[in-house]
Amino acid sequence: MMSLFMINPVETVTQIVTLCLVVVVVAFMIKHWDRVMVALTGDDRIHGSPMDCVWFTFFRCCGTCNGDWTRCLSKFPCCPTKIRNTNLVKKIGKLLGLTTYTVELKNIVIGDLPVTQRCDFYIQVECAANPPMTTALAEEKLPKVVHFPEIMTLRIRWSLLEQSVKITVKELNVFGSTDICYCFIGAMQLIDWADDPSDRIKRFEMKPMHTDAVRETPAWILLEIGLPADDRDLDNFHDGGKGIVRTATKQGHYNELAVKEFKHEYALLDASGHAMQEPLEDDLAGLECCSRCFLNMERFLMFWGAVGLLVPSVSTVYAGECYRHYRWITIARLACPNETVFSHDRLHDISKACHLQFDGTGSDVGSSPCRPTDEAILETCKGPHGGSFPTDQPPVRAFEDALSAATMSEHGGVSCPHEVCWLVQQYAQAAGIGSVGGWVAYFLLICGVRFMGFRVVDGRRRRLMALRAEQTKMMSDSVTGRTRAGFLA
Repeated sequence: MMSLFMINPVETVTQIVTLCLVVVVVAFMIKHWDRVMVALTGDDRIHGSPMDCVWFTFFRCCGTCNGDWTRCLSKFPCCPTKIRNTNLVKKIGKLLGLTTYTVELKNIVIGDLPVTQRCDFYIQVECAANPPMTTALAEEKLPKVVHFPEIMTLRIRWSLLEQSVKITVKELNVFGSTDICYCFIGAMQLIDWADDPSDRIKRFEMKPMHTDAVRETPAWILLEIGLPADDRDLDNFHDGGKGIVRTATKQGHYNELAVKEFKHEYALLDASGHAMQEPLEDDLAGLECCSRCFLNMERFLMFWGAVGLLVPSVSTVYAGECYRHYRWITIARLACPNETVFSHDRLHDISKACHLQFDGTGSDVGSSPCRPTDEAILETCKGPHGGSFPTDQPPVRAFEDALSAATMSEHGGVSCPHEVCWLVQQYAQAAGIGSVGGWVAYFLLICGVRFMGFRVVDGRRRRLMALRAEQTKMMSDSVTGRTRAGFLA
């Protein structure tokens, strides 16, 4: 009865109201996730997926390698035509569903739309985490048949984890737009159909947004699904970082120019069509080379530094886990000297009882079995040969509980050597300080390289700008002098 009077009704009501508000806010965020993303990032979606993380981390080494070095292996005539002179890492990524294939949608026609009058139609295509693509506006068209001249290029993965491609027909209004109908097509099916030249033109049913509308026939969309047919062959284009501009010709071929020649051939114009001055390509190439060197250095240090720090950190955690198990066995051995084996639950119970009894008491080491000395733990670590390890106790394994649950096995975990106790007692404090110091030095080094790269590139840019300004001034003075001399003559 006293417990009922001890309840604070104001506090209880406050907690219930707070919980209800949290639930309402979370539900609102889930329902209007796209609007929340627009408010936070300016976009309505996250442009990334788990496959992107795997590709960037393991196949690109966190951005330090793009796999172009494999082209020297695939350029030999003995290689199959499909992989000749290609990036083999990307080819493997395509087969594993980590990188994208290119699929084109053309000859797009929609018909039998659930609309009763002429409207302005357009189509929106959404695939994976890429930004939505839209066609041009088909103005004042009847809903029976509407044609679109666009060729839409999709980047999709051949993977079961890839999201289906969503095609939506929209009507443009004075304020905003209205979704009329939609359909979903599997990404893997699109890739398979594109690779089959026998039957690439297909007509799909489209679902109306308002299912209560009565229609005599369902809406549909006609698509020709194929591989890229660009005259420039951009899917297989690789300039090796040289900066090549490839343009199509009227004859259906392509022409290639270096960026320096391209800028000389096509002058830079402003919105009025007047020629503009721009930096020399040689200066830009030098700045880009310098910036790329620092960027590669930063990525190299970032990746291999993280690997070099994670290995000792994981080793420290592993050694600490082994030492903790040996310490539990030592406590159990000292508390129950007549027993020869202890189960996991028994060890946990003994350790928990020791924590409840001695934590915060300030008792000395060695005063109780719950406070074993380093020598007692070392005796346990020696094992059954010359040590005090319980005779029937199974070998100690680190992470045994977690790995046993994950693998559904009774013998999970990583075996612990007997020397781990001595190593922990000798170097545990130094390893902890070294690990923290290593991570601090790692982040300071990355920031230092980034700052140094910025300063070097910025200083070089300023020197080039001053040099070109001086040359422009000298040229202008020379032209002015010649003009004035010709006028006086």
